Amino acid sequence: MLPFHMPKIIHAISGPRNISTAIMYSFAQRPGCAVFDEPLYGIYLNDSKINHPGKDVVLKNWPTSFKSLKQRITLLKDSEEIYLKNMAHHQENRPWEWVKPTAYIFWIRHPRKVVQSFTKVIDNMSSMDVGLIQQWQQWQQLYNFKGPKIVIDSDEMLQNPNKNMPLVCQALDLVWTEKMLNWPKGKKSYDGPWWPYWYKNVHKSHEFGPAKSIPNQLRDDHEQVVQSNLPAYEELYKRRLKFQ
Repeated sequence: MLPFHMPKIIHAISGPRNISTAIMYSFAQRPGCAVFDEPLYGIYLNDSKINHPGKDVVLKNWPTSFKSLKQRITLLKDSEEIYLKNMAHHQENRPWEWVKPTAYIFWIRHPRKVVQSFTKVIDNMSSMDVGLIQQWQQWQQLYNFKGPKIVIDSDEMLQNPNKNMPLVCQALDLVWTEKMLNWPKGKKSYDGPWWPYWYKNVHKSHEFGPAKSIPNQLRDDHEQVVQSNLPAYEELYKRRLKFQ
């Protein structure tokens, strides 16, 4: 745990290809809110030895140990809020004590949408790359957490961001601001160094776009990944914040 009083920390736990970057851009528009893009990615790549696009530049520029991660977060301590955009598979089997959040938000998306999008960058993937299995495990690990802890289906939020994002803030005990509905196009100073491989489309955006429909059944090996993640998605979906 960090040895000083921190701002209000919102720990967002997502899977890849879940509009999580656009959501990070949204939170970055909040006055006094700093954002941290995938804080554990360098540690994940360093420890797992997995080969992702841009791995070398990530290992050079991002924290690769919890000591360096805490030092990086310390630089944000003068902010009123910190939004951590974390990936569930990066958090797997990691200690939770590296930071003490005020609230948790789990962003979920139907696994067939996630897999279809993920394979545009990495074709060969495993069930654990999607993050939903880890999200469900981590949700259960946090059963004693006393603060706000919510699940949001990203595509349900996208059905009406003007109405639904204020409800997300309310559930997190945050003051709503309409500034969260828009952001500048292009690269951001807080983008992780992997942005050239993953963020080209979101850099064209300046607001939340419409939700996409669930694609038809995918290639057999990709569909196996979908089916292995579906039970975890369904468990989390039962516990989601329902938008009226």
